[in-house]
Amino acid sequence: MKIRSLSLAAIAGLAVLYLGLPAFGQALVSVEFTGGYTTTWGNTDGDYGAGIYTANINGAASPGIICDDFKDDITSGEKWNANAYQASSLASGNINNTLFGGTIGLTGYAEVATLVSMMFGGNTTYGSITGITQAELSSAIWDITTPGGINGLDTKAKLLVAAVQTAFNNNVTAATQYLDTLTNLWILTPNPLTGVGSGEPQEMWTTNLSVPEGGAALMFLLCAGLSCFGAMFFKYRNEAGSSSVA
Repeated sequence: MKIRSLSLAAIAGLAVLYLGLPAFGQALVSVEFTGGYTTTWGNTDGDYGAGIYTANINGAASPGIICDDFKDDITSGEKWNANAYQASSLASGNINNTLFGGTIGLTGYAEVATLVSMMFGGNTTYGSITGITQAELSSAIWDITTPGGINGLDTKAKLLVAAVQTAFNNNVTAATQYLDTLTNLWILTPNPLTGVGSGEPQEMWTTNLSVPEGGAALMFLLCAGLSCFGAMFFKYRNEAGSSSVA
């Protein structure tokens, strides 16, 4: 009876693990930049695609992706794998798995998420700042994630950076509470992750990502198979023990 109980408990535990997998808010996805972007931003270093980029995720057209990485480049048709983290799942335990988590932390990602949400929502106003363009949103995002900032921000973008930084004021609790509400936003961090400026694809944000269930289902089938094997093994060992005693 004890052996049977242990095997059933193992199966139940694995089932709970399977059901809990989607709650971690993480998935491996493929990303393809298809070459389009909504605007450009330029400084003394040159002109850059900005705003929302066109992309396929897992082979299907996405609502678009937004770049938060000024130090790496991508080209039209480039494909890569990425770990997709739901913004609402970001916490001290996984923030360092993102591209900039080790430098800007949760508060920095909350600041970026604010600007990303504005861009996807088509919002042009933040507090008293009005008439904000997508190019200004992009340049403000890049300024936050780049140590020392970037050159050439216009006055409105500078005000925007200062405003979102003031809103969170390095308050991790406030940042976490805000990120918790962003179940529609996902961060696409390159996998493998080799570091900013290393030539890897850029980290991106997207919205309303449909997370594939295939990986979780495969893991469930594997776990279920192992559980059944384990249960049969325990049963066989128990029966073999009983026969030898007899």
